[in-house]
Amino acid sequence: MASHLPETILVIDDEPSVVRALTGLLRRDGYLVGTASNGRHALAQLQAQHYDVILCDLRMPELDGPAFYDILTRQYPALRQRVIFLTGDTGGEASRTFLTQCGRPWLRKPSPITTIRRAIQHVLRASPHAEDERVPGLMVGIRGSEALPSPP
Repeated sequence: MASHLPETILVIDDEPSVVRALTGLLRRDGYLVGTASNGRHALAQLQAQHYDVILCDLRMPELDGPAFYDILTRQYPALRQRVIFLTGDTGGEASRTFLTQCGRPWLRKPSPITTIRRAIQHVLRASPHAEDERVPGLMVGIRGSEALPSPP
């Protein structure tokens, strides 16, 4: 039997403080973590590396979360179920509409690490053939003692 390799997570966010916090916490949990500062860089990462989970910010320069997800759905349809969105922008109508339509779990920034861990575990357990994975209870992030830093 093959040995179990650590799961890989791609963190896509243009805020260096969020990337540092998430990367540090996830590596401490034993994950291999790759990073990208926007959707365009993330697509290049996906050509070179397999990722089990993709944590993606909604608002980024060059190629934002919704545009990244659209391309991902066309180029790597099996990976769309591996996406968890992170956002500090839940008040905008465009963001709410996108998050509702794509059906992927999303977390507010900041979110406690326990909420992020739960979302990651849900994605890792999900069937690779499931077309519409939703995570009840993960649509609203709760601030906690191990929360991600708020955007500057």
